[in-house]
Amino acid sequence: MEKDPHWQLLHIYDKGYPKNLKEIYDPPLVIACLGNLQLLESSMVAIVGTRKSSPVSLSATKGLVRLLSVNKDLAVVSGMALGIDRQAFLSALDLGLPVVGVLGTTLGMEYPPGNRDLYKRIKEDPNQLLITEFLLKTEPAKWTFPKRNRVISGLSDRVYIMESGRKSGTISTAYSAMEQNREIYVFDHPKQFDNEGGRLLLRQGAQNLFYETKSVKEEVNSSEMSYEEWKEKRTISSGIERDGGWDLNFTL
Repeated sequence: MEKDPHWQLLHIYDKGYPKNLKEIYDPPLVIACLGNLQLLESSMVAIVGTRKSSPVSLSATKGLVRLLSVNKDLAVVSGMALGIDRQAFLSALDLGLPVVGVLGTTLGMEYPPGNRDLYKRIKEDPNQLLITEFLLKTEPAKWTFPKRNRVISGLSDRVYIMESGRKSGTISTAYSAMEQNREIYVFDHPKQFDNEGGRLLLRQGAQNLFYETKSVKEEVNSSEMSYEEWKEKRTISSGIERDGGWDLNFTL
């Protein structure tokens, strides 16, 4: 794999190395970057969640990003996964909010393949940024994603958990955020498919992300339908987006 001439390396003693990340217990000694390095000097918030996201959680993610976009000095951090991560970045890009994608692979690999359109959009915009601590060719593996997750939370002042099962990788990010003394907010809604991990975090002291429902275009009974069943029998009618058309107002 050839190195892209646009890749830049930052070591921990560089002036541009992000301050928040330098302060965690085990910061990467070197990070490879592609894009706008000035974003590493911005205030950052992480928005993460399960790949198997509920329509209401996707709507909530859109609503949260819309609220955060009022602060144009803010950047959104996430892990380039499908589901919540993808929705957070798409919404941020649509609203002109910069994004920082943290990879669990090398910069030359676009994983997962389902996000190639998102990678293309980020790489073609000089105001966005992708980073990784994996400098040599590294395939996606179970051990790479917890390392990525501690960087996501390490960069951020606040971490928003939009939906998480008890065994979801999102929990790894949340526990890293706890160890790093970050503020953690959890979105919890009765129509989510599986937010057992999110509710566990609330019991452990995470803050509830408060919202008000204005209107609902789709009803999903999470107690009767799993993510897999919803995909098979999805009730979203023609013309309604994947998020089901929920309209949620947040209070931060």
